Amino acid sequence: MDESSPTEPVAETAQVLLEAEKILLEEAKRTKLGAVILRVAGIYGPGRGYWLRQFLRGDARIEGDGARILNMIHRVDVGSAILTALRRGSPGQIYNVVDDEPVSQLAFFEWLSKRLCRELPVATPEHLALPRKRGVTNKRVSNRRLRMELECELTYPTFREGFEEQLDGL
Repeated sequence: MDESSPTEPVAETAQVLLEAEKILLEEAKRTKLGAVILRVAGIYGPGRGYWLRQFLRGDARIEGDGARILNMIHRVDVGSAILTALRRGSPGQIYNVVDDEPVSQLAFFEWLSKRLCRELPVATPEHLALPRKRGVTNKRVSNRRLRMELECELTYPTFREGFEEQLDGL
């Protein structure tokens, strides 16, 4: 999915964010405000990271067959994207702030399990997965516009590089 893909938010928080985008873009057109929208994926890094915390506590579960796609971005790269968008972003434009590699939930947990020499989390039927306030999505989000148009360089282009530093500290 890219920035022009249809948006059909289910979760209330996602609906609020989309409405805020619309209001900001309309106001930007009306007042010539140089608004730029950043759609930020799941943020991880020191002190952050839902999936890693779940895994380390032993609470992680693979939902169904684990095919659900996770889109993530390291907090350092969020900062870089913000600064880059302030310098080079086109007014009225939307940019996805996500790393280069969407990953399936199963592949992510397989990597963590191998890296930390721990058992793979158990699988649970999707309908028994715990609800999350931000809802559940399953889409591959592209950062092509961020990378090509803004020439935003990522310090952690994939979750592997991003989590490696955290795991070394464990």
